[in-house]
Amino acid sequence: MSMGSSWQVFSKATPPERGAFPLDLHGECADIVKQYLACMRSQKGQAVGCRDLTQRYLACRMDKGLMERDSFDNLGFSKEAEAAAAARSGAAPAVPSSPSSSPSSQQTK
Repeated sequence: MSMGSSWQVFSKATPPERGAFPLDLHGECADIVKQYLACMRSQKGQAVGCRDLTQRYLACRMDKGLMERDSFDNLGFSKEAEAAAAARSGAAPAVPSSPSSSPSSQQTK
C-alpha cells in the first residue's frame, strides 16, 4: 500500500450534523448572500456583526424549501448564543426590552 492512500484506511467519513440540503441553484436567496458578503468585508471577516443577515439567510432557505424548518434557537440564535458571540467579539450584548415597559404588561389601576 502506498503512503498516498493510507489515510483512506484510517479515516471514516461522517455525515453532516444537520444532513444534506439542496444548493440554491436558482439564486432564490442571492440578494441576502450579497448583503452578507458585503457585511463580512466591512466587518473584516468577523461574522458577529452580520448575525442578522445570517438569520435572514437561513429564514429565506427555510421559506423556499431549501432546508428543513427549524427553530432559530437550535441554529445558534438563542439569547445565550448571541450573548456568547457578543462576548467573543468584545461588543456589548443586545439588551432585551424589559417586560414592564411593554404596553401589554402594564397594569391598570
